[in-house]
Amino acid sequence: MEINLLFFLTVIPAIILYGIAKSGLGGSMTLISVPLMTIVMPLNQALGIILPILIFSDFIAVYKYRKEFDLGTLKLMVPFAAIGIIIGSLTFSYFSEDLLKFIIGLMGFLFAGHYFFFKKNKETKSEKNFFKGGICSTVAGFTSFCVHAGGTPTSLYLLPLRMKKEIYVGTRIFFFTFVNLIKLPLYINLSMTNFESFKHSAFLFPVALLGILIGYSLLRIIEEKLFYNILYMLIMIFSIKLVIEFIYIFF
Repeated sequence: MEINLLFFLTVIPAIILYGIAKSGLGGSMTLISVPLMTIVMPLNQALGIILPILIFSDFIAVYKYRKEFDLGTLKLMVPFAAIGIIIGSLTFSYFSEDLLKFIIGLMGFLFAGHYFFFKKNKETKSEKNFFKGGICSTVAGFTSFCVHAGGTPTSLYLLPLRMKKEIYVGTRIFFFTFVNLIKLPLYINLSMTNFESFKHSAFLFPVALLGILIGYSLLRIIEEKLFYNILYMLIMIFSIKLVIEFIYIFF
């Protein structure tokens, strides 16, 4: 991994975005993080470097939100996410990064579009749904394994529940803590995470910590209604970006 100007213009912003996401603010922003890092390194190397950073960041975030999460929601989502992770590990070589990002982008666009253009009462919360939770969590586990991009499928299920802001953030953080820990032995088995990549992860972790601090600062000043509107808007923006990129590449 060569440290040069391009590194600072791509890898550093990508890791900061992951840190901000780990604070609970705008997980969909990380949809651009892996593409940024692949400008200067192969996809497998980028994924292997990111995973330990995510786990370190998870532990910090879990401690902060250790009393603010929905256990029932986690009991539903984590087992299905594990299924998605296993599927991802078995089929990783068959899916291109561009196709995976297109699928995520299309899901996010439809989800956010429904919220902004068709949902009349945006503050009405949905009830927990075993089928929807299972599907979204499986997809989240799969896409998280393949491109560290499980945020949008997770939001598809969690956001309509309209949890209290702190409970939403805490539940999301605990969910991805379990997801990333399940991914780790599979990444090691596939040689995506190794001693060399771990050294790079340790070098970049302070950058992620900076992102976490930025995210926590923003969360303290954002009202709950504005918080949800920002999340939906970020999902819409980055989903449109992913869909347009896919169309441009293949057409």
